[in-house]
Amino acid sequence: MSRNRGGKTHRDERWSDDEYDDDEEVSESAGRSATVNEWRNRGGKTHRDDRSEDEFEDKEERGRAGRGATVNELLTEKCKLLETTIKSLQREISVLKSSSERKTKKQLRIDYDWDGENANLSDKVSNWVKTYLFPRYKFLNDGWMAYDKKGESLSSFVQRKMNMDNEDNYQDLWERVISPTILQKYVTIRCNLNNDVRRAYKSKWQ
Repeated sequence: MSRNRGGKTHRDERWSDDEYDDDEEVSESAGRSATVNEWRNRGGKTHRDDRSEDEFEDKEERGRAGRGATVNELLTEKCKLLETTIKSLQREISVLKSSSERKTKKQLRIDYDWDGENANLSDKVSNWVKTYLFPRYKFLNDGWMAYDKKGESLSSFVQRKMNMDNEDNYQDLWERVISPTILQKYVTIRCNLNNDVRRAYKSKWQ
């Protein structure tokens, strides 16, 4: 009877008091969470947030440094490529000049900046042209002096026949030593042949 009118037994008081205390703890916890979230939204940072931002900045700096190194490498490679192109064009100009006039081996050595090994290679090429190449190929195709890796090019043919497949700088040797030597030797042989024919022709009519 007293219970229906609002009175409480000892058990009712115990359970109701505990539930009230739990409600207070939940409210306080929710309030603290709301305060922390509000502080973050206003610009506040926890230790974890600081650490994550530092890691992000470190990654960004490493990325910028990596991009810088890559750019430097690309610029270095481009400079090397341009230097190679300039040297190739200079050699081509020398070839065009030498094709219009007969040059001695000493002049070739000065024009193409040969060292001792280059001079020895030129001697080998000159002898090979005299004994093998010219007797089989009196006339060479147009553009034969241009370096080409294709099998039908003269540069590849000479590389195979002279056993120079293992030369890492064969293109440089071809443009500076081999092709000028072949040109000089062909001009010399043809001049000698013309002189021989002229002498033989004159001897018949004397």
